[in-house]
Amino acid sequence: MGVRSSTVRAMAAVGFLLLFYAVALGVAGALLSLPYLLYTTHRFHALLTVLCLAGAGVLSWSLLPRRERFVPPGFRLTEAEHPRLFAAIRDVAQRMGTRMPDAVYLVEDVNAYVRQVGGVFGLGGRRVLSLGLGLLAVDNLSQWRAAVAHEFGHFQSGDTWLAGVLCATRSAMGRTLGGWRFFSWVPETFLRLTQALSREQELVADTWSVRLAGKRAHLSGLRWEALHAAAWRRFLAQEVLPLASRGVVPDNLFEGYRRYLASADWAEGLRELGATSERASCPYDSHPSLAERIAFAERLDVPEVPLDERPAYTLLSDAEALERRFTVQLWPRAVEFIPWSEAGAHWRTLWNETASRVQARVPDFSLARVSALVKDARAWDAFAEAIHPRLVGYRAPDRAERVREVVAHAVSAYLASILAEHGMVWRTSPGEPLRLECEGEPVDPAALVDGWLEGTLGLEVLERLRARLSVDAHAAWRLREEERTEALAPLAAVTVEREGDAVTVRAPFSRLGLPHCCALCGGDIASHVETRFHVGGVLRDDGDITIEVPVCQAHAHQPHKAFKVRHYEEASDLITLEVPTLEYARLIQRSNA
Repeated sequence: MGVRSSTVRAMAAVGFLLLFYAVALGVAGALLSLPYLLYTTHRFHALLTVLCLAGAGVLSWSLLPRRERFVPPGFRLTEAEHPRLFAAIRDVAQRMGTRMPDAVYLVEDVNAYVRQVGGVFGLGGRRVLSLGLGLLAVDNLSQWRAAVAHEFGHFQSGDTWLAGVLCATRSAMGRTLGGWRFFSWVPETFLRLTQALSREQELVADTWSVRLAGKRAHLSGLRWEALHAAAWRRFLAQEVLPLASRGVVPDNLFEGYRRYLASADWAEGLRELGATSERASCPYDSHPSLAERIAFAERLDVPEVPLDERPAYTLLSDAEALERRFTVQLWPRAVEFIPWSEAGAHWRTLWNETASRVQARVPDFSLARVSALVKDARAWDAFAEAIHPRLVGYRAPDRAERVREVVAHAVSAYLASILAEHGMVWRTSPGEPLRLECEGEPVDPAALVDGWLEGTLGLEVLERLRARLSVDAHAAWRLREEERTEALAPLAAVTVEREGDAVTVRAPFSRLGLPHCCALCGGDIASHVETRFHVGGVLRDDGDITIEVPVCQAHAHQPHKAFKVRHYEEASDLITLEVPTLEYARLIQRSNA
């Protein structure tokens, strides 16, 4: 089955659009006509006239199209700096019979997209192509051409102009009907209709991609880019953000990303993604599912095109310098940019901080206690809650998994920090675990601890390491006083007070974490419900504040009963909450310790 013509859907969308504007303008006209009618029949009413004129003015203002303000998505590339890239873009445009974009921007994603910007109501403006540096980092030239041909297919079919019209109409509907719940079906229906049209436009654009670059390049690119978009998010979360939280960022993220794609961590990520089924399609999706796009492309009968497997980043002039420059732009607040070879030292600092936290919060912990802890699963809960207080009161199906994660990381960091103090050297690479080496022999502390926790590895490995490095059986992590003070600092300082039957807690609102259990009964959590609370008493108006209230299934519709907000001062960030019971107040205090 080929692509169904989108003409009917486009006509329906435009018809819906015209009907909306006609009705809205008709209502505005009626509001303007009513005062005149009252005046001519000698029934003039001043207040009603003012209200009608104000209503007509607000409605007319809501319908007026706004000129789109364009914010550059990245930094602009020029043909003078990157002639090979622009020659390749021009080649795709000429073969498709469309004109070049007016501007090309570099963005971080494993993606490419086009827009028509700067116009009014989809009219006028400039064509803009945004190319992901992540896409250039992983695609070959054929896959990259397929991606660019798909985006130019939107230009060729007029999708970018129509998208401007539809987006302007959605905005007008939001401004006009946003406060009227009864009319919420109007923008929802329009959205469903236009998103269905958008999904058909994506398949039409895929046709251009297959014709120009070939089915193999298109299909491999679709699969490759979907996987690498997930890899990029995982890479940032696991390899960059922990370092960035300390003000340190590797000076070339994309070099690290390419190395990450060959790592053991990403191999594990691929297995996890392979075991996860794709999310079901939704009527509000702007794109067909990956499976639908692949099935559609495989049905197309087009001649095959030879693959060009050269890396796409070779189109850039001095790609490494550009990647470094773009890394600096992505992290403008970084204190320091370091080569990847120095990242291990900063990871070591993070692990040492975890070891300090273990020693401060479990003062009698030592290597001897490591052996006892990993063999006694009953002791894991208390240990994990001491290290990570947010687990206090944690009532959810994944509690055991969370506890094990905390125990595994804390013990790994503690063990590695002590062994490194006695002569072992830290080694790491993007996507690879933090390892220790002694005379060329690698040791993976995380793998050792996982083996002990699972019961698949004997503790004699630890005894051999300890004997080899001459480490005392009761060795503990050496803790400076300032490190102890920092490790024992509460996540949020919580004060509990009791006034008759009322129990209150006072804490910094931005740092306060509510226990992961029902706020009303302490039962297993079902969801967090965003709830607005009035600040102050019945006779006071100190505004409102929004709190995400944890509730069980039985109390899912009663989050407003969880608290009374006695006081909130934005300048000091201090909030005073009246809570259901003293036990729950103590739980809040312990989970923020």
